[in-house]
Amino acid sequence: AAALKGSDHRRATNVSSRLDAQQKKLNLPILPTTTIGSFPQTADLRRVRREFKANKISEEDYIHFIKEEINNVVKIQEELDIDVLVHGEPERNDMVEYFGEQLSGFAFTANGWVQSYGSRCVKPPIIYGDVSRPKPMTVFWSSTAQSLTKRPMKGMLTGPVTILNWSFVRDDQP
Repeated sequence: AAALKGSDHRRATNVSSRLDAQQKKLNLPILPTTTIGSFPQTADLRRVRREFKANKISEEDYIHFIKEEINNVVKIQEELDIDVLVHGEPERNDMVEYFGEQLSGFAFTANGWVQSYGSRCVKPPIIYGDVSRPKPMTVFWSSTAQSLTKRPMKGMLTGPVTILNWSFVRDDQP
């Protein structure tokens, strides 16, 4: 945060210019259709993810399965004539845990489940240090999905405030 300058908080172009550029690039209708990012996680998908994490299937098999899931989601949206597509997030176990696993400064427990709402339970990450992103987190799957269609593909990323609010922050360290 100390490295931020005042100019980092201002856009180089005004909203009209950005809207014009978006329309030229995307050619969307006045009220484009889209969905939230995630599609339902099937029992099969959860089984494959469990098997991958337990080293019962190869990374190659896991990636192949996820690519097939993305392909199915893209086909469904195209059949429904959705304007801006999503890839369905089949690779994500949870909207916070997935990103926390890819960021430094996060730790996870094996059994630290808490009730989020209703019957939904999550394993909030523990933030123990400075948070940074050692490598791209969404590019591979977003690019994979975009390669399947000519329609625009939305990229989905859980925001930093949500990640922070859904995490345990250690306050016993300086």
